[in-house]
Amino acid sequence: MPGTQPSKELRALCHEHHVGMRLNQSFLNSEGDLKQALAYACTEHDCLVHYNIYRGYFILSQSENTNELDMVPSVRCPHDGAPMYLAEIDPDKSAFRLWIYRILE
Repeated sequence: MPGTQPSKELRALCHEHHVGMRLNQSFLNSEGDLKQALAYACTEHDCLVHYNIYRGYFILSQSENTNELDMVPSVRCPHDGAPMYLAEIDPDKSAFRLWIYRILE
């Protein structure tokens, strides 16, 4: 599948904890079909927030391996609709959030 290699420039932050996310294998439940996919996961203990370049942010539930789309930001590029990720915050300016996206090759 093209574009599945991790980008060395992608530095996604968890939208809950504002810490860097780590690339790992995740099990995604898509229409009852369990699949493995590369996704970034929050590094905080017990945090279920994940991100991948195709879906954006999502929560991987601990029960029944289902994916929940509730309560996650869905920031999309205004030009092409690609999912964006939180790349930077400013602790001194609580309203500042830098959202960027990775262009699929």
